[in-house]
Amino acid sequence: MKFDSIIDAAAGNRMTVPEGWGQGRATFGGLVGAILIRHMDAHLGDGAPPLRSFTISFVAPMVPGPVDLEATTLRAGKSVTQVQVMARQEGQVVATLLGSLGHGRESSIRVPGPEAPRWKAPQDCFKLPYMEGRSPTFLRFFDMRIAGGNMIFSGAKEPDFHGYMRFDEPGQTQDAATLACLVDTWPAGVLPMLSKPAPASSLTWTMELLEDPLELEPVDFWQYQVITDSFADGYGQCQATVWDDRGRPVALSRQTVVVFG
Repeated sequence: MKFDSIIDAAAGNRMTVPEGWGQGRATFGGLVGAILIRHMDAHLGDGAPPLRSFTISFVAPMVPGPVDLEATTLRAGKSVTQVQVMARQEGQVVATLLGSLGHGRESSIRVPGPEAPRWKAPQDCFKLPYMEGRSPTFLRFFDMRIAGGNMIFSGAKEPDFHGYMRFDEPGQTQDAATLACLVDTWPAGVLPMLSKPAPASSLTWTMELLEDPLELEPVDFWQYQVITDSFADGYGQCQATVWDDRGRPVALSRQTVVVFG
């Protein structure tokens, strides 16, 4: 089932999560995030402020099948709106989102975001292959290319990597939900330090939008770079930066990840 068709269904209060977008027994976290964001957008309707940041807690695995969605506006001020979205399966909460939206305002302060690094072109980078039975099933929908750093499960002494990302099939809507889905395609930055595959998942995820993707020129490949801040006792903290293909910083992402290995 195509991405746009899935998240279009998230506008309603009940939808069916399809098979084929899995990461182990759970639905891929980027799709979960996109569903919650799209439901929030539908709840707010036209004229809502741009999304400035969101925080997601992955409470339990979202599995294929019916899911109930509920959005609540916690406060709608003159500039800032705060919204909560809950996803439930069989009456149990599986994911929550807190979205913060805000209209632009006059300010004398401007601090530019991180400058885009210079990497080799996407066509010169290694494309992560989809291997039936070995890769997460969601990976077949994406075009991800490693530009540098360490390969996943290579037994490296250091974590982290950087590269390019886009949907494998062009023509997706370029909005916050779509960008969020792309950002979460990348695995935890510490996985290069493992010498063999092991399960990993996100516990919490915060993403801050520096630009509204809807207002940008169409982007072919987005640039992504992850840095691991700390890892111990099976839990890690990492931060990532996203740029468009013109070098403009667009988003900052931060996750607490769990690695079972």
